Amino acid sequence: MLNIVKLKGCKRCGGDLFLDRDSDGVFLSCLQCSAVYVRRLAPLVRKPKLKKMYAR
Repeated sequence: MLNIVKLKGCKRCGGDLFLDRDSDGVFLSCLQCSAVYVRRLAPLVRKPKLKKMYAR
């Protein structure tokens, strides 16, 4: 299934970008020139640990 993400979004040729996926991850690929744009992974955000509140 082909999902066009951005029309005229390629920085190299001005072509149409579509979302693709393989065993390595998700990336954008241009239909006209086959340029590949890898989306950088966001850093892992951890929830802060809550201090336990003790009644005195």
